[in-house]
Amino acid sequence: MGPIKLTMGVVIFLILFSFFGCEVENISPVEPSENVEEQKTDDSNSETDNESETETNKDSVNTQQKSEVIGNGSGKLSLKNVKNKHYSIKPGTYSSFHVENVTNTTIDGFGKVKISKGNINISNINGLVLSGIAVENSQNVAIHIHTSANNLTIQNISLKNISNYGVRFDINNKYDGSPRSFSENIQLKNINAEQIGTLFISQGGVKEDGFYGLIKGFKLTNSIVKNSPKLNGLTSLGLAENYEMSNNIVDNVNASPKYPNGLNTHTGIFFAKGNGKIFNNKVTNYQGSVVRAWLLSITKVGVVEIHDNIAYNSTRYGAFELQAPAYIRKSKHFSPANAKVYNNTVGLLNTGEPKFFEGRLLDLYNTYGEVEVYNNLSFKLRDNLLINNMSSPKDTKITKNTNNRYFPSAENAVHDLTNFKSKFPGVGARR
Repeated sequence: MGPIKLTMGVVIFLILFSFFGCEVENISPVEPSENVEEQKTDDSNSETDNESETETNKDSVNTQQKSEVIGNGSGKLSLKNVKNKHYSIKPGTYSSFHVENVTNTTIDGFGKVKISKGNINISNINGLVLSGIAVENSQNVAIHIHTSANNLTIQNISLKNISNYGVRFDINNKYDGSPRSFSENIQLKNINAEQIGTLFISQGGVKEDGFYGLIKGFKLTNSIVKNSPKLNGLTSLGLAENYEMSNNIVDNVNASPKYPNGLNTHTGIFFAKGNGKIFNNKVTNYQGSVVRAWLLSITKVGVVEIHDNIAYNSTRYGAFELQAPAYIRKSKHFSPANAKVYNNTVGLLNTGEPKFFEGRLLDLYNTYGEVEVYNNLSFKLRDNLLINNMSSPKDTKITKNTNNRYFPSAENAVHDLTNFKSKFPGVGARR
């Protein structure tokens, strides 16, 4: 019996050794792939569909992992229900991109990803940075944002041949003070757009029963928009508090040989309802007002500041417009905001024929607040009257109107017509 027991013990030992040896092999690190671009850091949770659609559906709180690659290089791309992730998109041309239920996540195409004849659809996000993608030849909307969105940054994006809207923000909740009743921290950075209709449009405004579509902290910065003969406004902010539109370049928009005087619509290049700052923008060869600001305070006393902008060579209208239209004023929720227009440089306005009214530095309607206008430089207008004042003194008070300079020729005002550097320190846009 002894030899038989020994043999069975050996067999059992060999079986156990083989079992545990296999387990150790399975949890050993996988050798790095030679194709680093296509390797994912968590293969057990990765999911790749067919060529028509790739969908990643994961939920993780690990923010330390490396970037995961999504996409096949073509077809539809979809990303849903993810948190605390870093993604890069496989280079290629896709027909659409759907992003839904995403939190604290970055997605980057690194300038090698294109959406052609489709759009990017974004919904239910809180904490998303989307970068490095081109959208071309869209017949309606390039980037559609809806349902809910907070802490959204869209940057390093190229838009070309977009018939209507570059970015359409379709969130129009009634504001009641709760976080769900407004959107916050919506930013567009380093956008390059050509042949578009409108770069950004959002729903919202003031109604008799309150505020709708409020965005707190909207920003459009460091972007270039050019060669768009049918541009119907660069931005159209339905309602925003503490907005910022700065350091943007706009050239050759809303005017072409076919439309020598523009589209004959009173376009506002930067149009916003609410309060905030518009500064360091350069707008040349265009039609419309550079700024159309409809002023009001929302959750706190607001101010609209327009400064250090350059406006040159427009076929229609003045450089800046301030007002609180009658329908806004009639709302019981209306509260006025003050305005400051300073250190801007404007020249060669309202060159088209026939004239509707003269191109001024400022078209001023009733704002029901205080207005300051100072240190502005103007040249080559029809005359030296800089404010087209259509307001009532009892409703709108100009509390400061000083050190605004006018010259019949550009040579006396600026060093050149490229940088528009003022010949008078402290007057005009500070470059």
